[in-house]
Amino acid sequence: MICKKCIFLAIFLISIKCFSQSKKTGDITNVAKANFFGPGISYEKRVGKLQSLYAQAFGALSGYLAFSGDNGPGTRSGLYIDPALAIQYRYYYNYKQREAKGKRTEMNSLNYVCPIWQTVFSNASISSDYLTEGKRRAINLLGVAWGLQRNYKKRFSLDLNLGAGYILAKTTTTISGQLVNKNIGKATTIGHLALGFWINKKNRS
Repeated sequence: MICKKCIFLAIFLISIKCFSQSKKTGDITNVAKANFFGPGISYEKRVGKLQSLYAQAFGALSGYLAFSGDNGPGTRSGLYIDPALAIQYRYYYNYKQREAKGKRTEMNSLNYVCPIWQTVFSNASISSDYLTEGKRRAINLLGVAWGLQRNYKKRFSLDLNLGAGYILAKTTTTISGQLVNKNIGKATTIGHLALGFWINKKNRS
């Protein structure tokens, strides 16, 4: 009799465990991508529950349009495509909501928040003088952003993040009519759109 009760209790506990596991929220996976808009490659590594470390090497597009005063040289503009590196620590927060609505969650097709560190190697100026640097140097950005990622069944990928940050770099500026090279920093907005294809091996089901 005691053995039967023990067997019944064991089966009951196993059933509860299996049921509770089936009710757990899913998780994210590792994702590799090749991007054609914001051209480059990226890799996202799961490091915790709904958390990942995202790294990207890409071509950063930037530009400016400036209008000078009466004594200035007039309108000036510049367009740059520079090599860049970015690292993000992502937390995906809406898995349950998307799953409940029957929306795709595979391949980390979710919304996230993240701190961002980015370095662009450019000769663009970040001062108000808009003086082009003689050679490329690191322009560092540290910020926070909200983003969304959608990796569709047919491999198309969309990744957008928006936020605010702070830029720090060496730049050439004019002080009392003299050219001076110094470190300066300024607040900035963050806006980055990457379009491409995820290149993971497809699961066969």
